[in-house]
Amino acid sequence: MPRDPESVRRDALSAHPVLRRRAAWVHSLPPDLVARLADDEDLGVRVTLAQNHPDAPGALLLRSFLEYTGPERSHLATRPNFPTAQLAAFADHEDPEVRALAARDPETAPAVVERLTRDPDPAVRAAAARHPNLPRPRLTELLDDEELAHPAAANPALDVAAIRRLARTLVDPAVSSADTLT
Repeated sequence: MPRDPESVRRDALSAHPVLRRRAAWVHSLPPDLVARLADDEDLGVRVTLAQNHPDAPGALLLRSFLEYTGPERSHLATRPNFPTAQLAAFADHEDPEVRALAARDPETAPAVVERLTRDPDPAVRAAAARHPNLPRPRLTELLDDEELAHPAAANPALDVAAIRRLARTLVDPAVSSADTLT
């Protein structure tokens, strides 16, 4: 049931964070209130807005991802406005979920991507294996790695001929996947 716009505005401007959180749930929140709540002092308000508003700003989504470690955190990175630029800066972050963001940045340097394929965290390794800047020799190695073969096979840097050779290995296991990139 849609809420009255005036009551939503009162909640969004309230001194009480619980009321501001309630306003942050509203999908039709006007842009001025989205901007205000995106800068709210309360993490719960910001995260609720980031998780629910269809036009949540990219800066809010990233900030919420970095500050919030609760349920549905990973969902924030799937939102349409989640940024991809400059995420390579997080490649050395202590939190593996934050480190994995570097694999979303199309400008992440090949050496960094390659290093992340050796990260202690399996999700970081898998994300890096799919990055198109992964150097071809490492990509070739990963195609024969039991853990990372599937993410590596999903790497968009694989050319059509390599994909066809991979498909042949499914039919004939005698064909080495190391031959796929040569």
